[in-house]
Amino acid sequence: MASSSSPLPSEIIFEILTRTSLKTLDECKAVNKECHDIVFESNFMPQFCQRSQNISGYFVQTLLNNKHVTEFVSMDGCSGNTKPPFHLPINDITAMPCGDFDMKIVASTKQGILCCVRRIGSRYRYYICKPSTKQWIKLPNPRVRFETVKVALIVLKSNPLHFKIIRLSSPRTSYHHYRVLGKDYYRREVFDSEHWKWKQEKDLLVPEFLCFDMFAPAVNASGLVYFKLRDDLVMALDYNGEEAFPRFSLPNQAFDYEDYRYNQLVEYNGKLGFICLSPRGIGLWVFENENHVWELKQEVGIESIKEMTNFPTPSGIYNAGIALMKDYYKVYFYKLQDKSFNEVKLNKCRGVQEVFPFRSDLEPVDLSMLRTNNHFH
Repeated sequence: MASSSSPLPSEIIFEILTRTSLKTLDECKAVNKECHDIVFESNFMPQFCQRSQNISGYFVQTLLNNKHVTEFVSMDGCSGNTKPPFHLPINDITAMPCGDFDMKIVASTKQGILCCVRRIGSRYRYYICKPSTKQWIKLPNPRVRFETVKVALIVLKSNPLHFKIIRLSSPRTSYHHYRVLGKDYYRREVFDSEHWKWKQEKDLLVPEFLCFDMFAPAVNASGLVYFKLRDDLVMALDYNGEEAFPRFSLPNQAFDYEDYRYNQLVEYNGKLGFICLSPRGIGLWVFENENHVWELKQEVGIESIKEMTNFPTPSGIYNAGIALMKDYYKVYFYKLQDKSFNEVKLNKCRGVQEVFPFRSDLEPVDLSMLRTNNHFH
């Protein structure tokens, strides 16, 4: 008979984890390597979502007729008890003041929370929402007269909810710096839900002509926030919006690839990853924070998808064994091991520009307590 101290077989751990909550799942993978590895297996998330009624997928977004169009996409069995397309409740005209407005996702998390910005004419308003439970709350506005350049959302604690928002802005055109006294800056503001207000931090000093990649959302990985820059560099910020270490290059080896420009920063097994088209199909790199180097993880052919579409573009890593690919009309969840895929036809979001990873349970969160607890601060 096995000793009571003997470790459980991996098959049993797999079964247990697929029946736990999202919060417990994150706690287990943070403290146990075997749990961590199991969670990122390609067949784990579909079974977890089906058994625990959780949601895992992506919000895809594009701009049509001067309004943002958003749609939720997921693998079969990964949308809980909802059916795609998974609409944002705050995009419902009946829930908002009458008038012509535009709602845009600016940041997402894997804890079920989105940061969105509503535009009515020239006026803007920030919101936090939990789409799976159709909950939303209005935030105090930052200095919206400065053009938003990039936004990152970090959930520090799920229950009670504690989050931060990092906003970089500029009085010049979007995605560009501004110059003061011969130096180039981005304005930096941080919203902390515990204090319920924006705090202007020290401006972010940048080199001349530094620009962010317009359609590349922030990536949360390894306890930092990463932004892709237009000159093949990456910026890493801590949760106060300060640069964690010097900017670094994307993988040099990939620069020689003919279709290298079709690339994306991603989160891979909790670390920063990079995916792009390569001569063999798609290449996946992982950034090692300890020594600040990129490691080529794998290159995989995409012949099976090319039979369905002329030019599939890598757009994300769903987990260690599944990549997200897109074309104009569809997205594909591509299994790297056996090269099979799950095809999802886009209903309204044609020509996807932005891709936001999203994961959520179906439990309501007490958003009203956030404002109540901080109303008099």
